Amino acid sequence: MCEEWPRGWAGDDNYILGAFRKDTAALVGSYCLTRVSRGVYELGYWAVKEQRGRGYSVEAARALCDWGWATLDVHRIEWWAMTGNTGSRAVAERLGFTVEGTLRNRGIANDGKPHDWWVGAMVRV
Repeated sequence: MCEEWPRGWAGDDNYILGAFRKDTAALVGSYCLTRVSRGVYELGYWAVKEQRGRGYSVEAARALCDWGWATLDVHRIEWWAMTGNTGSRAVAERLGFTVEGTLRNRGIANDGKPHDWWVGAMVRV
């Protein structure tokens, strides 16, 4: 995955960042904005288990989204999560995403079965 990072930035379509704690330099997680289509990006993130629930993901994702709004030609940032991923949904809602709905059987998960997904977005008005 690390080899994808420079290509994404150079191709102007996938901006991946790592977030680290100021006090210990421990990895918090990875955060990305990936171009879906013209003016539409998807926010993705994961956090190290020991760093969850401390507000670090909200802080890092907010900084990345703010950068995207200011720097990229963005009118919509989307968020997706498999239904039941309440941690991801809580981060998205704290960021100001509006949950727009549930897509039935949107994707195949690690168990090989289709699962429902939540979709949400922030839009520039």
